[in-house]
Amino acid sequence: MPLQSSPFYTRLAAPMAPLLASLALAACGGAENAGADGAQSACGGDGVVVSEAWARSARAGQAATAAYMTLCSDTGDALVSAAFAGSGATELHVTTTSEDGTASMSPTSQIDLPAGEVVGLKPGGTHIMMIGVTEALAPGDAPTLTLEFENAGAVEVALEVRDAMSADGHSGGH
Repeated sequence: MPLQSSPFYTRLAAPMAPLLASLALAACGGAENAGADGAQSACGGDGVVVSEAWARSARAGQAATAAYMTLCSDTGDALVSAAFAGSGATELHVTTTSEDGTASMSPTSQIDLPAGEVVGLKPGGTHIMMIGVTEALAPGDAPTLTLEFENAGAVEVALEVRDAMSADGHSGGH
């Protein structure tokens, strides 16, 4: 039975859809996010807004670790590169799933930020891969990651280092 015709959907979920949409929009910005001209900012600031930035813990010499965050741009932009001093290389990665359910990860040249849309970099999805870890990342550390955007330029972000097991129950580099 399709979800839309299930009793749960028709009695509970469907009537709540407008409320949930309103809450999602409100979470993107409130009155404190209005611009100088009084216009409401969907993302909560000028240029690119970066929030909830974190990285998995890693030991020096580890093959890789990853960084995750939420990005939003009121005018639209693209993340074109990232740099991390504590690794040999830093790449933007996307994860895709084939028809047979096999997930694979590959580098991408950029991560698009459509105007006013929140883009999440998350475990199992789009993320920033830090390859050849040269400096240990311990929970509680706050190393700096530099993000390069097509329009906004360079933005430095402090990463909250979390235990590799704490975010999604899986260990490993990504």
